Amino acid sequence: MLHKFFKTAVRNGGFNLVELIIVLLMSTLILAAMTSIFTTSGSVFQKTKNISDVKEISKGGMAQLEWLFQRWGTATPCNNPDTALCTKVQDCRVNAAYSYPPPGTVCITILDDSNTDPCDEVQFYANLYGSGFVQTPSVANPAIMNIKSCRLTDTKGQNCYHIKRGAQFLSDKQSPAVYTPLIFSLSGLSDNRLDCTGGTVAANATVSTSAAALNGMLKDNAGNFLSTYELEDGEIILRVPHRVRLFCRNNSADKNRRWLYLEATDMASDCTAHEPFQPLVPVKSFDIAIQNQGVVVTMEVRGPNGNTIKTQRHFAR
Repeated sequence: MLHKFFKTAVRNGGFNLVELIIVLLMSTLILAAMTSIFTTSGSVFQKTKNISDVKEISKGGMAQLEWLFQRWGTATPCNNPDTALCTKVQDCRVNAAYSYPPPGTVCITILDDSNTDPCDEVQFYANLYGSGFVQTPSVANPAIMNIKSCRLTDTKGQNCYHIKRGAQFLSDKQSPAVYTPLIFSLSGLSDNRLDCTGGTVAANATVSTSAAALNGMLKDNAGNFLSTYELEDGEIILRVPHRVRLFCRNNSADKNRRWLYLEATDMASDCTAHEPFQPLVPVKSFDIAIQNQGVVVTMEVRGPNGNTIKTQRHFAR
């Protein structure tokens, strides 16, 4: 219509005042419509991006929690007179205090926050580092054992392992009245932190047959106390676990807004490879509850523009 109007005006020798006003009005309406479309498109794009951003942050946060809860209870001995309770989900504390070994392999302590936007604190035990499976002695040298190593290391500060024979952790025989799982250091490990995700059980490393006990003694058949242990095929080497703590605090790097944090305390006094508290994910709330042999985590994650998304996952052992 506007095109025909212009052609007529040109044939008649130009615009009069009324026609000029009409042209300006129509141009203004067209410009306003284009501006509205552009503004609406930009707004829709920004809203979509905000939703996408908070979804990705939520996925990343849950992935970190999944990694932790997959290791919940692994490499953790149990100190409970009733062994049937060792695999039951229960409080990690005894008389309101944390002790190691805990009263259950898959114990967990939840300190509930009853605020409108709750942010619970939780503590549990998990193997954050390596493990290994002892196989046969080397044919060339019987003092060397073949092993399947999954991130084992003999570096200082990390060389602290439990050894499990069958269902039992090797324990101190010098003071048997107090159950103390022995902690060993390895020597002669051929490679550190090897990956073991190839799907094969074949040995990928070697280690010295002798492991040194760091917190107690063994006893041989003659009644002699020993500070070294000779590895046997079929045994499992497990990095001493950490006590993992998840909690909320304000993050000074994010305008003092609430984040979920991780802190981990090494249970091996000879290594003390503690993990200092570090931020995991920005949250509005973090709620965790025991459900059967697992926990349900409900987490409301905050995006960079303040929008939130609530997700829920069940983790079990």
